Amino acid sequence: MKFESNMTVKGQVTVPKDIRDALGLKPGQAVAFELDGDGNARIIRADDPARIEARKEAFLGRLQETRAKFAGKALEPDMDGLEYQRMMRGDGPEV
Repeated sequence: MKFESNMTVKGQVTVPKDIRDALGLKPGQAVAFELDGDGNARIIRADDPARIEARKEAFLGRLQETRAKFAGKALEPDMDGLEYQRMMRGDGPEV
């Protein structure tokens, strides 16, 4: 299925009714846009359960990596922000 719509000067487009119906979109409902490696865009429901689960799994993976990285490293109560930043990021440009 392929549909076309014109973009306004504000960057707005009308999502064709067949697409809205297929995605179960209602007025005011949030949508998300994804770009793939080839520069193609997709519009998806922002509350798509599979997408939410994938984001949750990705977050939990990053959380587990971070916990493992800092396991056994106690924070000193007198550590200042810069020392904490260096511990988190390693040596490099200071923010």
